[in-house]
Amino acid sequence: MKKLFLTIIIIILPLNKIFGEDGSLKVIAIGHIYPIISDEIRMKSLFKKINSHNADYVFVLGDSKLNEKKYYEYLNKNINSKLFFSPGNHDISGKKIENYKKNVGYMNSSFEDLGVKFILVNSSQSKEDLLNYLKKNLKNRFNGLTIILTHHRIWDDTLMSKAPYEHDKSYFFEDIYPIIKDKVDVIIAGNSKRQHFRDLMDDEFSFGKQNVNLIYWLDKIGDIELYSVGMGDGKPKANFIVAEINNDKMTVKGDYSSVESYDILPKNLIESNQLRFTIHNTTAIRELVEEKYFLINKNKTYAILIFVISLFIFLLIKLKKK
Repeated sequence: MKKLFLTIIIIILPLNKIFGEDGSLKVIAIGHIYPIISDEIRMKSLFKKINSHNADYVFVLGDSKLNEKKYYEYLNKNINSKLFFSPGNHDISGKKIENYKKNVGYMNSSFEDLGVKFILVNSSQSKEDLLNYLKKNLKNRFNGLTIILTHHRIWDDTLMSKAPYEHDKSYFFEDIYPIIKDKVDVIIAGNSKRQHFRDLMDDEFSFGKQNVNLIYWLDKIGDIELYSVGMGDGKPKANFIVAEINNDKMTVKGDYSSVESYDILPKNLIESNQLRFTIHNTTAIRELVEEKYFLINKNKTYAILIFVISLFIFLLIKLKKK
């Protein structure tokens, strides 16, 4: 009897290892790596931290120089998990798109594993192409967790471009929502956090207040959970999420790598502009953009003045003809 029990244990243990405990999966999502991808020291630290999680899949969600073969191979060589990719605007702008296709082999992709459906989407494509792809993959409600992985925050209509394959998406979320409602559980986007939260360096695309400790943030529309995971500048923290999926439930934790020697951002590295520390100082904000307002008003004034002069000349000519 004892031998029989040991035999059963020996058989069951490998099966548990193969299929995972209760059909569980561990995945990592990361995006916007390009600011540090040429920094060997930072990338070595990032690879070490990613591989420490022993994830089943790692999803690289755009803006990671995937149009350059050496970086595509670099990621594949140093990340131990199975890799999947979603294109970012930096990877496929202009002629880069052909190199991206050659390296990665797909623009959109989907697969299923252990009761989870993963749909990788090119968020730069046209509304029509995106809708067709989503309709094709969401004909029926999948009996399990359905996750869309993409580059842009496709649910965020505050950042828009006029046409496909520009800096941001070119369609509204209301165009997509009827198709994914009740069929998609999670959307994960890998675009830069710098459009909403500043990193150490200031630039024209950074609008929010400085918060280098931000790893990810969560939005929610209906029953869909929406995760933003892009790492921004990757300095001082190269952030990503680790998601464990078990029985249709997804638990998300944030993690990061860093080569800096401090845990808390030293005061001397905090942006010195005092406007960063105030929320309701509308007078100071007006003063900051006064020149822009002046230019706008000045242009309007010139336009009105030209119109009035033109009208006066027109009336004067008519009077002379009489």
